[in-house]
Amino acid sequence: MIDLKRILVATDFSQHSQVALNYAAAFAKAFKAEVILCHALEKPDFLSQLPPVAEGYFPPNLGELQEQHARVQCEQVLAAAGLSQARVLLVHGNPAGEIARAAKDEDADLIIVGTHGRGALAHILLGSVAEKIVRFAPCPVLTVRSGEHEFVTP
Repeated sequence: MIDLKRILVATDFSQHSQVALNYAAAFAKAFKAEVILCHALEKPDFLSQLPPVAEGYFPPNLGELQEQHARVQCEQVLAAAGLSQARVLLVHGNPAGEIARAAKDEDADLIIVGTHGRGALAHILLGSVAEKIVRFAPCPVLTVRSGEHEFVTP
């Protein structure tokens, strides 16, 4: 029998992530599992480390501001999904690698992640965070698309 105790949901705050969170809420209810909402903050790029020029300015505490904003957004999407007991986990670095690492560290039984379902050319050029999570994950991964119900035929 499958026993889910801890479900990690990856979010980038997109519509696709919201669908993944809805799935997590349903699984959590069915299995009485804990939900961990995980968001990866990518490190600021080289340009953000340069001194201010013209109108472009990055405050010295940019990382801290991004983290505060992400935490507020996570709390909002959890509240909207009715998951008041869920935890927020913010990680720093490459999203796919850090989400897989977080799943291992948190001893997650399942990762749920939304996917954009890009076309072949975009996939080749941009890659897929969801695909990389599947490749590196220490546990099963459920990928969901926001429009999957549109493709089901009776």
